[in-house]
Amino acid sequence: MGQAVFNVIKRIRDGISRVFVGNELAVQVLLATLLAEGHALLLGPIGSGKTTLARSLAITIGGTFKRVQVTNETLPSDIIGFAIYTPTGESKLVRGPVFANIVLLDEINRAPPRTLSALLEAMQERQVTIDGVPLELPKPHMVIATMNITEVEIGYTQQLPPAVIDRFMTSIYVGYVGDEEEPIVVGSIDKIESELVSAMSTVRIDDVMGMIGTVRNVYVDGSVLNYMMGIVRELRRDPRLLMPLSTRAPIAIFKLSRALAG
Repeated sequence: MGQAVFNVIKRIRDGISRVFVGNELAVQVLLATLLAEGHALLLGPIGSGKTTLARSLAITIGGTFKRVQVTNETLPSDIIGFAIYTPTGESKLVRGPVFANIVLLDEINRAPPRTLSALLEAMQERQVTIDGVPLELPKPHMVIATMNITEVEIGYTQQLPPAVIDRFMTSIYVGYVGDEEEPIVVGSIDKIESELVSAMSTVRIDDVMGMIGTVRNVYVDGSVLNYMMGIVRELRRDPRLLMPLSTRAPIAIFKLSRALAG
C-alpha cells in the first residue's frame, strides 16, 4: 500500500484514540475488518467501551451511524425498515437503521430468531427487501454487533446461532483498560462528546472507499494462499471444534490478510 493510504489509516486511528483509550489491537482488527468489507462481533465485559469504539469509528470516517439496543422484542422492521400505506393506497418505504454506513447492534444475542434471520440478507448481500422491493445498502457498510460475554457465560442471555456467527468476519475481544490507562479514561469522561466532535470527519467516505479498492488489489502469492488453506484444513480436522469451518473462513482470512498487508 502507498504512503497516502497509511496516512489515512493513521488519521483514522488517531481520531478513534481521542475517545477510545487502549485496546490498540481491537482498533487495528476492527479497521482491517472495515477495509476487508466484513462485519465484526465485539465481545467483552459490560462497560469495556464496545459501543464507544464502534461510534468513534463511524464518526472518524465521516460515515452515518445508527445504534440499536437489541431486546427480545426487537422486530425485523425495527432494524430493516417497513412500508406504510397512505389512504390513497400508495406505499412509502421507511428505511431502518441498517441503512447507515456503520450499524451497531448492542447485545445482538438478545434478538429473536426472526430478527436475526432478517439481518442475514443485509450482512451477506449488502441489500434488504422491504415490501418486496430490494434496496441496496450504502457503501461502505459494516455491521458491528456486541455481546456481553459475562451474561452469556452465566446463562443470562442466549448464544448466537451458527448461521449468524458465520456472517461475522472477525470476533474481537474488548477488555477493560489497564491500570495506567484507566485514570486517563476517568479523567477525560466529561470531554468525550467534544472529542467526538473534534474527530468528526477526520477522513471522508471517499477516502475509505479508495482504501477498500486498494486492498482489493493487494497481490497474494499462491504459496501464501496455500498456507491459508492448510490452516483451514487442519482446523476442520480438529475434534475440539463444535462447528466445522465454512468456506467463509478462508475467504475472511484472505481478505483480512490483504487489509493487514504492508
